[in-house]
Amino acid sequence: AHVSASNPSIVEVAFKGEKFSEAKLVYVDHLLDLAVLKISTYRIPAFAKAANLECDAKPVVGSPVGAYGHPFSLDYSGTRGIVSGNRYRWGRYWVQTDAAINSGNSGGPLINLDTGKVIGINSATYSKRMSEGLGFAVQMIRACRVFKLLENEVNPSPPYIPISFAADEQIQDELVVAAVYRKQPVVWPLNLGDRLSALAEEPEKKFKHQADLIHALRGRNGPVELLIERSGKMRTVIVTSKARPKLTGRIGVHASGIIFDTESLKDDEVMNPDDFLFIQSVAETSIGALSGVRAWGYLASVDGKAIKTTRELCTYLSSAEATDKKVNLVTRHVDWDYRAQTRYSSHEITVRNVKLVGPHAPKGCG
Repeated sequence: AHVSASNPSIVEVAFKGEKFSEAKLVYVDHLLDLAVLKISTYRIPAFAKAANLECDAKPVVGSPVGAYGHPFSLDYSGTRGIVSGNRYRWGRYWVQTDAAINSGNSGGPLINLDTGKVIGINSATYSKRMSEGLGFAVQMIRACRVFKLLENEVNPSPPYIPISFAADEQIQDELVVAAVYRKQPVVWPLNLGDRLSALAEEPEKKFKHQADLIHALRGRNGPVELLIERSGKMRTVIVTSKARPKLTGRIGVHASGIIFDTESLKDDEVMNPDDFLFIQSVAETSIGALSGVRAWGYLASVDGKAIKTTRELCTYLSSAEATDKKVNLVTRHVDWDYRAQTRYSSHEITVRNVKLVGPHAPKGCG
């Protein structure tokens, strides 16, 4: 997803020995680092074979694997190693391997060389300056859940989770409620200190991490019964499960290498009570980057005006671009300031290449 979902982008695919053709971005999942693409059947050559996916079991540590991809534009390259472990890092589950995974391997298959099945999708590696033989792939059993839901025309997006959980470095296998948010599309009847155990219908499948809860709720919409521990006693509560909107339906604004959108985060009532637009990304060496704008912050104002919709921002910046007028952006990030945990920064930028972006973005400013 970190490759195919970059905006603005045109995604093209090619089979070995064939020309590139444009593909449609069907689904993006940032939690799994997964993108699903669609191409016309007549573009698929006769020699192509469907991949055999391992959708039922986690990889066995020690299994021989091959990582395939196009590292550094070296087409159709493969490296060999073993499964080193199944890890939970950065809020998600991974297959860890010592097979070399480099820039360009992303999206390629990690194949069990004994069974021929794809057990993961190559995604990340630690810096070569810090480590050797530490590569990570998305677990196929979790990606398969998404594929099956898409086949059944069910939105597989992660659900709204109106809860934050307390992390304990000593005990890393339980979900303890630390905050309950009341302004999300769903509200759960949980209390501080509640421990989430499992789905009531699957009590043997214990939640160890938030990703387990998210995986269990994918594809479920409506009432769901959870098994929890409250005040030392086990009980059940009914919560509402609702999938977040597909990322492919979002529309952002691109200007001077910056992408703004209306990112909805579960703690917005604490971190973004004013509904500021979110700074999703800033391209390296772009006008925005050279002006000091950073991603993962909020747009507080433009020329002293609070602009809170993408179309309004697009219209304002388009007018500035047409008249070659510089604008002043005030941004807000979590950072130290005097008696405050947020810092505001001012950036004067030249406005260029203003447009709405996204798979379904209209031309102009809509």
